[in-house]
Amino acid sequence: MRYRRFLLTAICLNTAFIAMGCHSQPPASEENGNRIMEISMMYPMNLEHFEQLVETEYPDIDLNVEMTTTAAMNGDSERRLRNGHGTDLVVTTLPTGEVGDYVMDLSAETLATVYQGSVSSPVMIEGQTRYIPLPGQYEGYILNRTLTEELGKQIPTTNTELSDILKAGKEQGKGIGEDKAMFGLTTVSSDSVGTYIIGTQVPDFLGTAEGIKWMSDFNAGTAGFSGIWDDKLGLLEGWVSEGYLTAGTLSLKTKNAMPCETRMLDGTLMLSYGNVQMFTKLNSAGSQYEFIMLPYLSDEENAPWVISRPDGYIGINRALENDKSRLEACIRILNLLSTPEGQEAWMEDTAALYSYLVDYKFSQAVVPEGIADCVEQGYIYDLQMPSNIIRFFGKNMSLVLDCKSDIGDALALVDDYCRNGSSEVDYDQSVVGSVEEDLIYENYNTRREETAIGNLVADAVKEYCGSDIAVINGGGIRASLYEGDVRGEDLDAVCPYPNKLIVVKAKGTVIEEMLQNGISQTVRDGAMPAGRFLQVSGLCYSYRPLEGEKPAALLSVSLPDGSELEDDTWYTLAITDYMAGSNGYLDNNGAGYTMLNLYSDTTQKAKNVEMLKEMDATYAEALRKYFKNHSSEPIRAGLEGRIIISGEEHE
Repeated sequence: MRYRRFLLTAICLNTAFIAMGCHSQPPASEENGNRIMEISMMYPMNLEHFEQLVETEYPDIDLNVEMTTTAAMNGDSERRLRNGHGTDLVVTTLPTGEVGDYVMDLSAETLATVYQGSVSSPVMIEGQTRYIPLPGQYEGYILNRTLTEELGKQIPTTNTELSDILKAGKEQGKGIGEDKAMFGLTTVSSDSVGTYIIGTQVPDFLGTAEGIKWMSDFNAGTAGFSGIWDDKLGLLEGWVSEGYLTAGTLSLKTKNAMPCETRMLDGTLMLSYGNVQMFTKLNSAGSQYEFIMLPYLSDEENAPWVISRPDGYIGINRALENDKSRLEACIRILNLLSTPEGQEAWMEDTAALYSYLVDYKFSQAVVPEGIADCVEQGYIYDLQMPSNIIRFFGKNMSLVLDCKSDIGDALALVDDYCRNGSSEVDYDQSVVGSVEEDLIYENYNTRREETAIGNLVADAVKEYCGSDIAVINGGGIRASLYEGDVRGEDLDAVCPYPNKLIVVKAKGTVIEEMLQNGISQTVRDGAMPAGRFLQVSGLCYSYRPLEGEKPAALLSVSLPDGSELEDDTWYTLAITDYMAGSNGYLDNNGAGYTMLNLYSDTTQKAKNVEMLKEMDATYAEALRKYFKNHSSEPIRAGLEGRIIISGEEHE
């Protein structure tokens, strides 16, 4: 499709899936005397029509699509590649990440020239085309049309009219939840936040001649965000100040920070940002409400715009460079995908609405009413900006909206990253592994009882320090890890504090005294429990919590093999310098662990405790090393009966 208006280029987001699998299948099979080449790929939905097209067009190819869940795909795919495996065809939404090192250069192939150059250039690696874009989705606002009409409002055509709907809804109690928020993002991630915020600037800036010039200069490295984007959050900052948007719902430390789908369907959310798939799902759910999809709007009489982005990118496993017949089969499949027939088959399977072929012609009938004019007139915007920059921008703008960072400082950080890069930021934004199931921190559970997330942190520290026992302050754990991909920044969110690990030698009597201090302020219900409660590895204990005038009591302590902890036996113990008095013990510093004091001169030094080594590492750094050491499989952590509360049975 050739656009009649400004068309910038390609959003490369990493919110859905990487796809690869085991590359150990037989090279071919026989069928009716013909040699059949089996080609593998992984995808989170059935590709029945595309598979049929491939196998009809090429009878000598058997395309095998392994279905998997999106939650488990990214970490598992990169893990397989790192271990020398992977499917023949590789699908990813992380084209600028580590996975790019494992796919072939397609620059010399004809298929590299039939896609919009603007969508391909941001994902090129060292000037090479290693991926082609899959069909994608339109994104924009999803508005509760029913509630809008009940408020006596028209479908908005400007940002002011959209804000007026939110204002009226707040005044009349329509489209608003208990948290008072009226707007949220259907997917909460640094990518989606960055994409949404950048998208708000399309009608009045990025879609104008001035914005096109800025984007060109930005891509050339001669322009940055500072001094240009300082006032670009005005709409969202206004929504935050009015309470329509709760900035905490954009937090990158929580999964599904706002259940937008549920709240849109029950009428407690007036507006969300999402794609056509979500819009279609909402309108087909049988809710009492009808929804309409809207583009990004303007208050300056500029045309509205809609966003589009690929569902992912597909390339060929570099391992096939030494397997010419399999490589040739993969190239034929991608050539077929790069035709209108191939795109139509793929789009029928995935419900994608938009193809990035240069001259693709498609039916407008499937485009939602509210964005149909934008699509027809060519006001479709794809951002020519690398995905890692979008993610970092989104992360920093979330902090600004949450009043945790100044806009000037945040933009300066983004500019510095664009100019100089950062291995730390790249690590934070990279997938470092995956967890098999949710490991939840909620309701101060790490300060009351054994938790899976506490066991994971304790095991990581124990392994990092090489100690017999490791204990973790429950208050030092501040976030969950969720099933599927884990990024570097997730580990820092789980354990955000800078206290350093140390390894000491301590007698059993000291360890018992330490555990008693840990439970001394723990309550079952009511007041917030103290952060001194200990999650453990290499140790099991039971206790009775504080109840009324009845003090908490340590009931038993044992080692994992069931043997008792011996009072006069020395054990190596991993703790933090904070517990050992590096900040003293006044004003609750050290959390009352005076029996471990090795640093403070204002408190009696510990007896039966000796320093062995200072690790110069934090809980988060121990987690990083643990994920690296266990990268060959998803991380598993669960309840094991390490901590038993009197009167409760461990399941």
